[in-house]
Amino acid sequence: MAVNLNPKVVHIDKPFKIQDLPLQDIYVLDDWLSVDLFHHYANVHLRTYSEWSKTNEVQSDSATGFPHHSFWGATYFRGAFQEDGRLGKGNLVLERGSDPLNAVFARYIDSRLRTEFGFKWEKFQYMGLNSQTQGLDGTTHSDCAQDEDWNISFLYYCSPVWYPSWGGDLRIYDTMQFGLDGRADHVKNHQVASVEYKPNRLLMFDGRIPHGADSPTSKARYMDRRSIVLRGDEVSLTHEGEEYHANDRISQLQLRDPR
Repeated sequence: MAVNLNPKVVHIDKPFKIQDLPLQDIYVLDDWLSVDLFHHYANVHLRTYSEWSKTNEVQSDSATGFPHHSFWGATYFRGAFQEDGRLGKGNLVLERGSDPLNAVFARYIDSRLRTEFGFKWEKFQYMGLNSQTQGLDGTTHSDCAQDEDWNISFLYYCSPVWYPSWGGDLRIYDTMQFGLDGRADHVKNHQVASVEYKPNRLLMFDGRIPHGADSPTSKARYMDRRSIVLRGDEVSLTHEGEEYHANDRISQLQLRDPR
């Protein structure tokens, strides 16, 4: 099925079991995690997380060799690959060299999303962190190929504090644009929706929809726009009663969510 290039932003007050794919709109859920759990992750885990690097880089064909965009990032998991190099049926494979303890919360997020929205990964792609500071605008991109119509992409916003004047909106477009040259015209002529950055906000959408994230404004000063990215190229919907459960090790970090 073709991607919907004119999606609406739909605010929901709780998760729902997905009935049909592909997703037609951008679903937004605020205050997804409990206050205690969110603040533990944003103020304790991420402040002591040591695996950030300038890894989220989109290359360009410019003669200068400069990239289209470059964010700070950290990878939790990648999809398993078969011997022929194709993305296999998908368990989450810990990024090489990563500390397994750092992935405990990420596994909890993945497990909880699958349980609450009622799906399992068939072709898992990626889970990791993005961090944008001033000037690091994101290029327009999609998360998967156009023929992957049973995909799902999630974004979870995890900066501990954010004010509207700091910017950081996610922009939704009806067409692709490569690079940042002409971005103002692209926003003017092709933006169809936007979602404000807000801590503890969860987004779910068809990853084929072109999108890109604004960097923080100068009013944010040294604060960075942090998000968890979680996506797969294909999922299957689970039957009623078929649920996934968080890794028991989550309790060792006292990350219980009382809801």
